[in-house]
Amino acid sequence: MNILKQIGQIWNQYREFRSTFNELSNMSDAELRDMGLYRGDIVRVAYGQAEASYPQTVPANRNVGRGAQTSPQGGFGMLSGSH
Repeated sequence: MNILKQIGQIWNQYREFRSTFNELSNMSDAELRDMGLYRGDIVRVAYGQAEASYPQTVPANRNVGRGAQTSPQGGFGMLSGSH
C-alpha cells in the first residue's frame, strides 16, 4: 500500500508542477521580470513549487543496489536533472 501512496504523491507533485509551469508560461516577459524571473527560470521555479508542496516523497532509487548513487532530492526532484 505504501507504493500506491508514493505514486499518488508523485502524481500530485506532477500536477502542481504543470499548474505552476502553465501559469508562469502564460505571463508576459514584463510580468516575469516584475517577479524577478526570466523565462528560463520557469522550469526551476515549477519544480521547486512542486517539491515544496509535497516534501515527504521518498526517493525512488533509495534501495537500488550496492554502490548505488543516492539523490538528496525527493522522488519528483529526480526528474529535474533530466530537463
